[in-house]
Amino acid sequence: MPGSDAGRRRSRRKAFELLFELSQHPALDPASALERTISDPEVSVLYMDDPDEEGYVRGSFSGSSADFVRQLVEAVKKHEQHIDAELSRYPTDWSYERIGLPEKIILQLAYAEMLYVGTEYRIVINEALELVKTYGEHEAGRFINGILGAVVKRHPELERAGGEG
Repeated sequence: MPGSDAGRRRSRRKAFELLFELSQHPALDPASALERTISDPEVSVLYMDDPDEEGYVRGSFSGSSADFVRQLVEAVKKHEQHIDAELSRYPTDWSYERIGLPEKIILQLAYAEMLYVGTEYRIVINEALELVKTYGEHEAGRFINGILGAVVKRHPELERAGGEG
């Protein structure tokens, strides 16, 4: 896992961007897109100040940051149909298919991180709300918060788990 909160946040943002790209280009292989991103020097610059587990600053997008992005993207892509089926249960006044693409990807990413990666749900919901401020519609935060809250209620194991940071 990335060594800092800022590194994790950047990794989530990069995972969101990759998932958005993959949704726009369905023929694109997720593994190829991940490898291209991880080896991109412009992406590496964003992670220049991301310390590893021992506190050493890395000079590129590698190690724990790259692993976290890979873990998030692979979890969403591997479980995408199940995630969409689960998330489609929650909007009661709105069809899941009508949700904007950025909001849908943020929900998929949060769901996957809580249920498949094992990050503590409070952290995931907070980070999803940060992503929606950047990528989502103005009023989407309440909507995202409500759906993710419903996911937590449906999965009591999330509330019992202390989770990882």
